[in-house]
Amino acid sequence: MARLPVPGGDVDAWAALLNEYLLIAHNPDGTQRFNSIPPHSVELRDLDVINPANQPLADLVLTNDNTRLAWRDVGEVLRAGSRLRLNVHDFGAKGDGVTDDTAAIQAAIDSADTGGIIEIPRGTYMVRGLKIKKFGTTLAGEARWGTRLVRISGTAPLVDVSGTASMTGHIRYCTIMSLTLNGGHAPGPLVRSYYADSCTYQDVHFVYCEGFSTDLIEAWDTRFTQCIWENCGTETEAAVLLRNTMPVGQFGYSDDNTNQIYFTGCRWESFRNGAIKLDGAANGSPRMLNGVFFTSCKMETRFCAGPVIQIMPNTTIVFVNQLYIAIMAALPSTVKPLDAIDDAGSHIFMTDVYVQWGFEVQLANSLVHVRRSGPHMYYKLSTFYPTGDPIEAAIIAEPGSFDVIVSCNVTNRGRLTKGDVSTVMIQSPKDGVEVPLDASGVFVVSSRINNKDLVKVDNTGTRPALNMANATDITGYSDNYATEKWRIVGASGAARFAGSKFQIDGAKGHVGINTAPFAGIAMLIKTAADGDRGLAIVRSSSSATNRLMEFQDETFAVQGMAIDSGGRPIAVGTPAQVTAGTQVSYANPNPQVRDIAGTIQAAVRPTPTAPGTIARITFSRPYASTPLNITITNQSAAPAELYVSARSTTSFTVSTRSALPGGSILKFDYSVIA
Repeated sequence: MARLPVPGGDVDAWAALLNEYLLIAHNPDGTQRFNSIPPHSVELRDLDVINPANQPLADLVLTNDNTRLAWRDVGEVLRAGSRLRLNVHDFGAKGDGVTDDTAAIQAAIDSADTGGIIEIPRGTYMVRGLKIKKFGTTLAGEARWGTRLVRISGTAPLVDVSGTASMTGHIRYCTIMSLTLNGGHAPGPLVRSYYADSCTYQDVHFVYCEGFSTDLIEAWDTRFTQCIWENCGTETEAAVLLRNTMPVGQFGYSDDNTNQIYFTGCRWESFRNGAIKLDGAANGSPRMLNGVFFTSCKMETRFCAGPVIQIMPNTTIVFVNQLYIAIMAALPSTVKPLDAIDDAGSHIFMTDVYVQWGFEVQLANSLVHVRRSGPHMYYKLSTFYPTGDPIEAAIIAEPGSFDVIVSCNVTNRGRLTKGDVSTVMIQSPKDGVEVPLDASGVFVVSSRINNKDLVKVDNTGTRPALNMANATDITGYSDNYATEKWRIVGASGAARFAGSKFQIDGAKGHVGINTAPFAGIAMLIKTAADGDRGLAIVRSSSSATNRLMEFQDETFAVQGMAIDSGGRPIAVGTPAQVTAGTQVSYANPNPQVRDIAGTIQAAVRPTPTAPGTIARITFSRPYASTPLNITITNQSAAPAELYVSARSTTSFTVSTRSALPGGSILKFDYSVIA
């Protein structure tokens, strides 16, 4: 009797035993013996036993009804097994970019009675709008941009994932993944999700939508992962819109809110009026839109018409971590400058945010513009302005906002903050420590020993003051001076400056500046004893040419007498102004008497020289008429043919008729008779 070999036995007999066994049911050429088929096997006559004779077999599948084989309707078979993966091609979808595949894909979606995976193979499917109606439904393409759903016409949502306005009416656990939703450059959302929660969008490409492409109302615990929005939105609408409610009486009206929405690894490109708008107060909602999370995202556009992120009132608890924003240019019709982030919410937390601006002039107003409420916390924000300072500041806090706290924020130019912004104090060896104070701001250093203020900076806006309270002395030291470099004594008000640079000492005399007992005197110097000098002004060197002292009028022009470095008067009254001519390298006034007389010294420029102007003398005040006579007297060692080449009510010019020795010094007097 033929048998199979015994494992571990039948040594050297395996081949013979297997051949003997196989020949029972097979011919020597390997084909099966006809008489080896059991008598109870299925025959063709069994296939139509339970099918009516007039039933067409087209669009039917062969299945088992637990007793025998039968031909069944496709939909009937698919509905019988809720765990099947449904392929839209089995329902007649073509994906050829021409055929209207709306009905076929909707039939596949509706066939998943208890939810299921609706497979949409690679292709372009033209649709008018699809609706996911049941829990757990997944629309799965083969690849983003490989599977494309394209709007044919109308403004209905391309994919509607919505339930009804009740806790039990929410649609849940639905997923859209690995496909592109194309709006065909027409209005109408690509995804509408009202009354939904625990839904997921993964590797979805939202593209070419004229208006907000993603519309969420009363949506809870929804996640967008590795999604892209490109060329979505308009000049007045953001690419993504989150709200709590629609107006009363419309589908989407809610007395609840939208919360716990996550964007991870997502990207927005070529939007206009914002990548995303969080509008908790839309349509009069009293609820708080809350819990929106952005992680490792990018938002970039060359067509900006408004803030990239728009956080509106009634929006709270927003977390942003690792965000890159690029605003490269604005739409021509846009009113500039622009804010990158507009923040009118509360409990806003942002960290690791970078904003890059384009080269367009006056493009940037701020990185973050805080409108109201609080708290707002910004950590490690940075921005780069390539062409000019922001119009206002990197971070702006409007009146009405509070608890605006920033730290570790960097900008390459312009003002960092504006308004009531609290900063965590940062210091560096190069930049030191900066404590910015607005009007009425106060900086205080206090003692924990006696609980008193030691130093107080009071920025009143009209007369800021540095106060050394509680008899605190101010002392300075230097490595080159072993003890005090200087000290202002808090108890007595005395001041000591070491190194003979400046001294005020009661034993030497008194200096008073418009204070008792010197009221009515701008400055008083009183010597302590006969023989002491009241005031000494020392020139810097023997070759010095600067003025040691001069008296000025209310416009700070010399009025009265000026004393040169040699202790000689060089001006009485307001002197004329001297400008060097073409033939000299400089022309300086010596003693001057108002506009009527003076002495001028000039240095002839290096050779070659030629006849030309030596100096132009401009009167401090114009004469009523041109002076009658101007006399020039040459005081130079060498002869010079000097003469008045031009005169007017405001000035006159002195020239030479001959070339002068290069580098020689000219000195001449002038007198004016008017």
